[in-house]
Amino acid sequence: MFRLAVVVAMALCASSKMRAFEEPPGLLDRFRARMRVELDRLPDYVCTQTTERFSRSTSEERWQKVDTLRFEVALVGNQELYASPGAHQFQTRPLAEMVGRGTISTGQLALFAKHVFLTSNVHFTYRGENEQAGRPAEQYDYDVAPDGSSYRLRFGAAESRVGFQGAFWIDPATLDLIRLEVQAYDLPETLGLAEANTTLNYARVAIDNTEILLPVAASHSMAALKDFESLNRMELSGCRHYRTEAAIHYDDENTAPSDEEVARNRIANVPEFMVPSGSSLDLALSSNVDLTTARIGDRFTARTVRPVKDGERIVVPEGVTVLGHVVRLEKQSMPLPIYEIGLQFDVLQLGDRELPLVVTMEDAGPAAGLLRQAKHLDPKFTKQRSARMDILVREVQHGQGVLHWDARRSSIPRGLRMECRIEGIGEAASNVAAGPR
Repeated sequence: MFRLAVVVAMALCASSKMRAFEEPPGLLDRFRARMRVELDRLPDYVCTQTTERFSRSTSEERWQKVDTLRFEVALVGNQELYASPGAHQFQTRPLAEMVGRGTISTGQLALFAKHVFLTSNVHFTYRGENEQAGRPAEQYDYDVAPDGSSYRLRFGAAESRVGFQGAFWIDPATLDLIRLEVQAYDLPETLGLAEANTTLNYARVAIDNTEILLPVAASHSMAALKDFESLNRMELSGCRHYRTEAAIHYDDENTAPSDEEVARNRIANVPEFMVPSGSSLDLALSSNVDLTTARIGDRFTARTVRPVKDGERIVVPEGVTVLGHVVRLEKQSMPLPIYEIGLQFDVLQLGDRELPLVVTMEDAGPAAGLLRQAKHLDPKFTKQRSARMDILVREVQHGQGVLHWDARRSSIPRGLRMECRIEGIGEAASNVAAGPR
């Protein structure tokens, strides 16, 4: 009798376990329909993304913070576009070019979710009911084979399309997505990467009395085959409606314009503006830049200190405002404490027009704290051991400028003079990409 009771108990447990993994009828279809509605609304909004970047050589070491990036992100067509905070228009250049160096990832706002939930080449497996973020949740696994994937990884000069898999959790009561995990797999050895993982945590954000489902926090980790690991932690904030632009939707994907054409529809057309390529643009900072609080993506302003002429005709007057942003900010401790600051000027305010601008900084200063550049890296000291040092010029920053600054002077002063070479203004600037060459 006792043996029979044990057998019955085991059978009841097995039956309960089978019910626990029995998929609720129609749950996945209802959830994907809800996600389509949520993702279709995203082109109406723009958010500020803040990314903290960390790196280390091996998993045994502690993470070392590299920097903090800040930029605006919006979904335009089937493309995520980025801009510096406060900029009036988005750029079609890849985010990696805007940032310049270090690990950067895209797709967190919408592209990962669109690929997983809105395409047909994804295999889903129900994993049962559990808890996620303190809420009851239904878990699914998914898999996207490499031949059906749009996920691309780049490490150094190598680039490859890869498959990815992972899991996601749904709130069964609201059909809200709670969490999405993404793991790349079958990475080719030529890529030089051992793994790449992304995690996105979702929540509803109130915008103008409407609650929008957004990935409010995310992380991206990557490990190379040898001696390098990186970790990015991202947050979305300050999300708001487009105030002067309308979202563009296409019922027939076959008739929709390319992503680049859609992006151009979002970016204001600029009247043709002719300035001789290679002309000099002399600028002075309009305010101090505090290096202890500055972040990559922060905006700053400068003004022209001499007019730009085409022959005898003045095309850019003296005193015109130029907008820029920080594209690099790194601190070194050896052999002297030094800040390495990358600046990029991208907008020329001329009358009531804001014209795209690409310039390359050729010289700066003089200023206390600015370290002059030369072709070698040899510290030199006066008898008073004052900081005077020649800095190795490591790369040509086309469309940008790099300053090396004595970290004991924590602020770049208002009035710092910078001599720049004009690469393009107005429509001519749209064909010129900034960044290392």
